[in-house]
Amino acid sequence: MKKILVTLIVFTLSMTMFSCQENSYQIPDIIGMQINDAKLLIAGEVKTEVTYEYTNVFLPDSVMGFMDDLEVNDMINKNNTLKIKVAQAPEDSFTHSNMIEYVNNLGFVTGPNSQNFDLLRDSGAGSTDLGIPFTVNDKLAILYGDTFSGTENMSGFWKSNFIAISDDKNFNDGLSFSRLVTSDTNIILPFREGLHNKSEPDEESDNPFREVTKIPTGGIQIGEDVYIFYMSVRYWGSHGDWKVSYNQVVKTDTEFSSFQEVESLKWTEELAHNFGQIYPFDNPDEPNYIYFVSIPGGRYGGVALSRVLKSNFEDFESYEYYLGNDTWESGTIGLNSFKSNPNTIIQSPAGELSIMFNEYLNKWMIVYLKNSEIVFQTASSLTSDWSAPETIVNSTDFSGIYGGFVSPQMIDFDGKKFFFQLSRWLPIYQTQLIEVVLK
Repeated sequence: MKKILVTLIVFTLSMTMFSCQENSYQIPDIIGMQINDAKLLIAGEVKTEVTYEYTNVFLPDSVMGFMDDLEVNDMINKNNTLKIKVAQAPEDSFTHSNMIEYVNNLGFVTGPNSQNFDLLRDSGAGSTDLGIPFTVNDKLAILYGDTFSGTENMSGFWKSNFIAISDDKNFNDGLSFSRLVTSDTNIILPFREGLHNKSEPDEESDNPFREVTKIPTGGIQIGEDVYIFYMSVRYWGSHGDWKVSYNQVVKTDTEFSSFQEVESLKWTEELAHNFGQIYPFDNPDEPNYIYFVSIPGGRYGGVALSRVLKSNFEDFESYEYYLGNDTWESGTIGLNSFKSNPNTIIQSPAGELSIMFNEYLNKWMIVYLKNSEIVFQTASSLTSDWSAPETIVNSTDFSGIYGGFVSPQMIDFDGKKFFFQLSRWLPIYQTQLIEVVLK
């Protein structure tokens, strides 16, 4: 009798456990999945209820987590409702393009309202512009232009440029600096200081060697060497027009401990008018080369393309210039050919260039100022037909804009999300971080 009773108890418990298992559901790992895909996975198992929350950490319409303190692999009764938290684009985000899901302002990188202000202020950088990022040993080196110790109206002491270093890897909450390149007295140290001569039109000046300032246009690391390109500005005109006497290169190490002029690398206005502002970049398909996009002084030129083997980087005559129809010509001869018959891959007007290969799009993406808008264009190859410009931000969104600088290091979700530093002129002279999510 006892045996029968024990057997019945075991059977009853087994059936109860089996019944519980039949009525339970283990929550699958759907974090990050699009909600429609997640619902298909769960379909027929439990009822679902969706709650949307504003966030920029997850892509729009993707699963963030669960309500009721539930987590992945927890068990839920099939008669209950699984409440899912789903990402919604940030509340104040916007878009001007069918290619863009949203654009979001992440706040200032420089100035009194930035997380970097104490560091900047203590080193004499109250207001600044540009913010051109490039990678140096897995860190970001960021090139800034004319910088003033005062925070308003370009007041105080004037430095032509400075460099900030960032270890930041998560840009969803802004861009933070780890240090600035400074002098022994902890004041920002220009890689080359401008002469700060008076800004005068050519026809009104009797100084053929005048220079107002030296402004960075891009940087690149090759081995243990770092090269910074800059333009020598002799005259600031109005409405984005200025004159560049030459583009020159300085060389430093990966700690930016000292700077020396690369005398061989100098593109003069007379010989290389379209190469006043040169931006270097890596090409993943051709790791032995450095490529360049460039424009004349100002913001109204077309974009030229050139390249050089890394092994010949400091040899001016080894630089090749793209003349169209898959034709490259090197050195001074190539520049003269370009001068006689200019070939541009992006038509004017274009200003404040940056470019990167976007893995999500599987295309090149160039970002620049076109009139009063920051736009981007894409192409399958650097020399192929580029798409029509897509507006990212315009002067209605942010007043006084003139630069937007991207980096392949400043991306998320393989480039579906990218970040750029927006440079503004008025009513402030500062930079801020902008987030863009593509469709």
